[in-house]
Amino acid sequence: MKRLQFIFLLIVLSLLGCEETTNSLYFDKSKLVEVNCIHLNPVFLSGDANQLHKALKNYPELYENFYTRMIRAGEKDHLSNTNKIDSFTIPKLQHFLNDSSMKEIFKSIAATFNEFDDYKEKISVGMGNYSNIFNAGITHAQVGTFYSNFNATVLENDHIIWIGLDMYLGNDNEIVKMLPPNTFPNYYKQKMDKKYIISDVFFSFLMTHHFNPMGDELLARMLSYGKITYIMDKILPFESDENKFRYTKDELNWCKENEEYIWRFIIDEKLLYNKEPALVDPFFQEGPYTKSFGPDSPSTIGIWLGYEMIKDYVDNNNVDIVELMKENNIQKLLKYYEP
Repeated sequence: MKRLQFIFLLIVLSLLGCEETTNSLYFDKSKLVEVNCIHLNPVFLSGDANQLHKALKNYPELYENFYTRMIRAGEKDHLSNTNKIDSFTIPKLQHFLNDSSMKEIFKSIAATFNEFDDYKEKISVGMGNYSNIFNAGITHAQVGTFYSNFNATVLENDHIIWIGLDMYLGNDNEIVKMLPPNTFPNYYKQKMDKKYIISDVFFSFLMTHHFNPMGDELLARMLSYGKITYIMDKILPFESDENKFRYTKDELNWCKENEEYIWRFIIDEKLLYNKEPALVDPFFQEGPYTKSFGPDSPSTIGIWLGYEMIKDYVDNNNVDIVELMKENNIQKLLKYYEP
């Protein structure tokens, strides 16, 4: 990856613990977004189904998602029918909370995430940068933490960004180690790390609000994802390059060192304008590596390469991010790419 050019003009040491430096886009501290955090994990830890039901009722989309899909306790109408709530929903929730394994998981989450201030501050800065760049006028944002039963990293329900903290316990956590390998292979467990929380929050947010598929061809898909990751660079200058792609340093270095090889393979195999899912999808799917590039390669190489293309385009043209997002001419976007 080429070096990111966008960094803060001034970063307050007490805010992010980073050195002051200069950048080409000033972040106005007066427009810092206030983040309201909702923490549902203490309610899970309480073991009281009535409290959990009462808390989740405030977030109907999340409640339905959690109850019907994540723990598969029952149907949607169980959450609104008074008779079913008393006779079915509450007992189901209580049975779930009483499970000894669940209690250990809730304790582990509490121990791992005993404070959330650092994440809150970074989300505040990221949202402030986003609001400035898109002139969105955002002054407040809501973020929630909860237990997803190992189903969701980040999702947006009830206009709230929810973070499933169980998905970030760390691959060395004893509970994570016991997750079934057929569902959670080792490569997936390696990425269940809290260092990816901030990048996951903003990738999910941007995918929800700004992802614009430009076509089914490999090139079009790479450029579509490249726009999203390019925005992430602009709003998250304090995040490491590798975190933004859910990579390790070694994985990112492999991409940098093999960029020309990746590009040559795509050209030689005539994949650039290929739409066949069996050939195109592996460039974007999570896995132990990217098909065709061997076990030393990371997965989702298509997203990383798309970022490189978009960066080269922006570096060679006088366009801002709003203009970039409107540009859908894939040949124009590709023109300045130099692997």
